[in-house]
Amino acid sequence: MNARVMGGQIHARAWELLVAMLVMEAVFGITGLVAAPIYYAYLKNELAARNLI
Repeated sequence: MNARVMGGQIHARAWELLVAMLVMEAVFGITGLVAAPIYYAYLKNELAARNLI
């Protein structure tokens, strides 16, 4: 449910956020799980600004 709510705010699909959360949790633990939506939104915004996605 959290991935769907956050995905609507940053224009991402739920599966994209879930993958980001799983990867960040594997690398950084619980802190990565919490920070994943924030970093994913930032990365997606930067790539969109540079017309890479």
